[in-house]
Amino acid sequence: MAKEGAAPKSADAAGDKPASRRRRHRPGRPGRKTAGENGPRRRSWGDYGLQLSVVIIGIVVTFAGSDLIARWSHQRQVRTIMRLVVEELNANREKLDCYCAWLNRDRQGMLMFERYGKDVDLIPEDSLERYMSLLGTTQEFEPRSDALEVLKTSGAIQSVNDNGLLMQILGCYRSLEEFGRDVDSYNRQKQEAMNHFQANTPPELLSRFSALGYREAWRLMLADPMCVSFIGMMINYFSYDDDYLTGDIGDCRKTVAAINEKYRFQ
Repeated sequence: MAKEGAAPKSADAAGDKPASRRRRHRPGRPGRKTAGENGPRRRSWGDYGLQLSVVIIGIVVTFAGSDLIARWSHQRQVRTIMRLVVEELNANREKLDCYCAWLNRDRQGMLMFERYGKDVDLIPEDSLERYMSLLGTTQEFEPRSDALEVLKTSGAIQSVNDNGLLMQILGCYRSLEEFGRDVDSYNRQKQEAMNHFQANTPPELLSRFSALGYREAWRLMLADPMCVSFIGMMINYFSYDDDYLTGDIGDCRKTVAAINEKYRFQ
């Protein structure tokens, strides 16, 4: 029996523990799992494949971009060199035109002597004056090929991508070089004729050669067999007609036009 006057027991005293002493679930204790309790979450094969694909695509794009940049750079280099080739061929053509005009005048003088049978008394004196340099003047023809060498040695020749145009360019330069060798041979034979004339002409005549009239000077030169032989043999040395020396040797104009059309320089 309860004692009289005793206070009734509280609900805690009746069986419940104080709130401050209630058991609580603590992290790491059985019953409740916290995030990351079992370690880092494992990535699925799908995530791995996605990331690998991104890496591969990045590599492909990088290499593709690098290849495009390299090709663009090569094509730009080719255009620059081709512009130099055009300028060089134009310079060679201008020099060629002047030289061919000089050679053609020599040829016309030789034809004149042939028509008159090398009889200076029958030839008008103004014609004798016009061709006075036929046996006394030589000119060198050395075509430039610096731009062609740059095209060959730079590796740009592999990026031309037009074998027909490339063969045309190489053929043009080759024709100019062959013409230059023919000119050298022509000059040597002319010089040999003049050397023979000077070696076999009396000194007293040579000393006053420049004071002689055109008719007398030609009469003296045509008395030398080497001079006569040169005039007779060199008439058709370059061609049997005038078209060769007045034409487009090596197709310079056509080659320049083809390059301009290909690279749209004009």
